[in-house]
Amino acid sequence: MAISQPLHNRSSIALQRCKSFTFDVNQQAESLVQWQQHYNQHSSGTFNGYLDELKLGGIHLFEEFTNQTLLQQCCVNENSVWLGFSLQSQRPKINNNEIGDGQLMIRPSGVEFELITPQNFHIFGLVLDREAILHEMSGLDAELWLNHSNKMLVSEANNHVSYELAKLIQLLLNDNINSAGQNALLDANNPSRLKRLKPLIASKLADLLAQTESGLKEVQVQRPTKQRVITAISRYIEQTGDYPLTITELCKIAHVSRRTLHYCFEQELGVSPVQYIRDCRLNEIRRILLKNETEVRISDLAVDFGFFHISTFNAHYKQLFGETPGQTIQRAANYQNITTQSLIISA
Repeated sequence: MAISQPLHNRSSIALQRCKSFTFDVNQQAESLVQWQQHYNQHSSGTFNGYLDELKLGGIHLFEEFTNQTLLQQCCVNENSVWLGFSLQSQRPKINNNEIGDGQLMIRPSGVEFELITPQNFHIFGLVLDREAILHEMSGLDAELWLNHSNKMLVSEANNHVSYELAKLIQLLLNDNINSAGQNALLDANNPSRLKRLKPLIASKLADLLAQTESGLKEVQVQRPTKQRVITAISRYIEQTGDYPLTITELCKIAHVSRRTLHYCFEQELGVSPVQYIRDCRLNEIRRILLKNETEVRISDLAVDFGFFHISTFNAHYKQLFGETPGQTIQRAANYQNITTQSLIISA
């Protein structure tokens, strides 16, 4: 038994969404496309599982659940790279090697491997077209991707990258519903939001690859360079009104490597470039909320500024300003009422 739920019709954005529920281990193995795989069940009881997947122009992301212990024989199809990871405490094994917390399993196309998954197990996966991801990279990022996407088998432990990728997949698959009952990110009427997904995923992969690159010497950056980098990014935001979402974008704007970029911000401002840009976006959102000129949906505003997960946005906002976005709107209304009353008294 399989239930397919198309997200949009064929005339809209090139999105394919499907959720399949299965009650047989062989049917589960056949559900996932872009794979050659065979499952054997090795714990007793009735099998049930599901596969929730979304395809978006060279990126196939999914969450898989299986309730029984499985031995999976797998091989990714041509010109693709698979990344698999789980946030659960019970760990899978690949080729009989246990995968540690925060590690990503990586396999290029044409490489057969065995995957052992325990009972009641959720696993996230990304199947990436090499060329589609390379198109989103440049400079050192592209070089790292070309050098390592064919060679890496297991990443270094990186809880941040695995958590961020899992959060992004969950966001897309679990329907980031706004107050109008729409998926705020997968909105056919706002395709510009979807265009941010590929560079966002590509940048997170570049973060991962940069951390595994060996032999890179610590950079020495002079103060004029640090000031130039920060000024270039600030000027870009001021002139374009656009807030970059990824390290890759920041590197392109400032014409520096990832390490140089991090060094500049941490030495000059005491924060990472990611936090700096996030704070800039939060401050701009606050200015919009305080103006209170038109009614805006907080969830839509957050997504427009690159905060795709509303609960994370609320947490960052409250941490920075000591109040929620809703409280900011109420504060703006109170100020407006006080100002209006003052004008009446003065008159």
